[in-house]
Amino acid sequence: MKRLPPMHAPSSAAPLHETLLRQLRRAGLTTEQPPAEPEAWAALLHGLSRSYCEAEQDRRLLERAQDIASRELASLNHALETSRSRLASLLSLSSDWLWEQDEQGRFTHVSIGRHAATTLDPAHLIGKACVGEASIAARPEALAEYSGRCADRLAFRCFTFTLAAPEGGHHHLRISGEPVYSNGRFLGYRGVGSDVTRSVEAEQQVEQLARFDALTGLPNRHLFALELDRALVRAHRGQGGFAVMLLDLDRFKNINDHLGHAAGDELLKHTAGRLRALLRDSDVLARLGGDEFVLLVDHCADAVALSSVATRALEAIAQPLSVDGLKLQVSCSIGIAQYPADGEDAAALLKNADAAMYLAKAQGKNTFEYYTAQLAQRAAEHFSLEGDLVRAAGQGELRLVYQPKFRLADGSMSGMEALLRWQHPQRGLLMPDMFIGLAEESGQIVPIGRWVLQAACRQIREWRRHGIEVPPCAINLSMRQFAAATLIDDVLGTLAEHGLGAEALELEITESVLMHDPDRGGRMLHRLREAGVRIAIDDFGTGYSSLAYLKRFPAHTLKIDRSFIRGLPQGREDTAITRGVIAMAHSLDMRVVAEGVESPEQLALLYHHGCDEAQGFLLGRPAPPGPLPPNVAVGAHVAAVFDELRREHDV
Repeated sequence: MKRLPPMHAPSSAAPLHETLLRQLRRAGLTTEQPPAEPEAWAALLHGLSRSYCEAEQDRRLLERAQDIASRELASLNHALETSRSRLASLLSLSSDWLWEQDEQGRFTHVSIGRHAATTLDPAHLIGKACVGEASIAARPEALAEYSGRCADRLAFRCFTFTLAAPEGGHHHLRISGEPVYSNGRFLGYRGVGSDVTRSVEAEQQVEQLARFDALTGLPNRHLFALELDRALVRAHRGQGGFAVMLLDLDRFKNINDHLGHAAGDELLKHTAGRLRALLRDSDVLARLGGDEFVLLVDHCADAVALSSVATRALEAIAQPLSVDGLKLQVSCSIGIAQYPADGEDAAALLKNADAAMYLAKAQGKNTFEYYTAQLAQRAAEHFSLEGDLVRAAGQGELRLVYQPKFRLADGSMSGMEALLRWQHPQRGLLMPDMFIGLAEESGQIVPIGRWVLQAACRQIREWRRHGIEVPPCAINLSMRQFAAATLIDDVLGTLAEHGLGAEALELEITESVLMHDPDRGGRMLHRLREAGVRIAIDDFGTGYSSLAYLKRFPAHTLKIDRSFIRGLPQGREDTAITRGVIAMAHSLDMRVVAEGVESPEQLALLYHHGCDEAQGFLLGRPAPPGPLPPNVAVGAHVAAVFDELRREHDV
């Protein structure tokens, strides 16, 4: 085998690679002593080859590890970017916004997404703290809890406060936050927030509706009960007495029926405003519902002062007002209960004030009554009477009596009026003023009115069956009857049912009924007149219309109210009014009837001034229907009266 030349490392050559030097050492050689034997060279070369293989393998493993690490890092970067993008998108779409506060609780950063439901400018919060800031307010209990948790460096949730905007208005904001630390040092708070203005205002509106009447803005029944309880507590502590006044508008249902609920609502709002103007700061006015109001007159137990308050309330409500271009004038009835004489708890006071109010209505309305034990008994009778009235017609307790009317020119009977009576099984014969108002309020006046129409037509038929021709019979129409769309059909149908013509009846309608809706009233009268039914306007002068309205109402007859006749002939004003009404009615081709004539002097004055007809106790009292019409029973008496009248007039 050929020997290799000896290895001589040049003195100027670079140092040998560590791998080669390591292999030489393993072979027991140095750079100055090369291997002498071929086997040594082979071992050396084999070691070098293995070293290079291992180095190459390590390089490849390193490159592979670097490649894997690079791919994993890229994947992590992609996931991080995706997460960051998703978070940014969610924040921009969220109704919440991000904020940060420093260690003093001042806002240092507010980030509001473009889709957040708010018009809040973040700059309005920067530098402000939720505590001690003039433009930020919160409920005391909420502010105390927030301050306590911040002082203890605790997380807080749903703290709601109000921020006054510089341009006006308010934002209601709700925030939740957690403390932020760095290396154990407190840096402030970080959290989320949202604008809850809409929901807070909705809650406030719900609370308003729960405590106040939506129509009038007055406290409702619930809030009044709370105020009444507070007044009772004060009174128990000896801080003065008080009174409860219950006010109910008279015949309010008629206004709703004729003018509609919109007009009724306007009337209630006007009434609330007028009553509110009477209050002291310590008084409480509430609407209990419908047309019923209640007034708590605090620190007042003096009957004189209470009477003054009630009188002023009656006067305020009675002032005329205009609704939809129509003048209305209403009244109210007031019941008064005092603490502690009339009750020592809320339920008793309200109940007794209610009883007194119903007695005020029974006294003729537009007045006030104090609660007494006697009034309570009368109130109980009132309620009992209302229940009896429902059954009266069905049990045959209602009666008609007839009062004649006479022509002043010759003393002949010109007509008669059917008047209602109630033969109560326990209370005896009741006059209309004891139950007609009750019938109107309860709605029983409509079936009662139909009963009157039927009974009168049946009686006329009975007289005619016996060959007696009677003049037209007048019946009174209530406001509810006149408002019914079926009125004309009811009247004509009843006449036809009993085989009578339209001339057999005369319908008496009060001025106040017509004036609730003059346009409709005029149309209804035209239709009735075209059907042949005679029309009389009753109680003229007691309403709130002018004489000019008469030309709109095609009536045949005008009845002068008995309140004017009562003052004749001594009363100059009553005489002047009577003369004027007679002249005006004649100019409109209407006949004039004077009702309530009770003396020859009254009859003489009416005769002298050209009144057409008269009705009253002087000429004939209301009487039950007999086999003959009412003029026969009083014929001789009436003839004597008119003979004397003509004799004096001729003289």
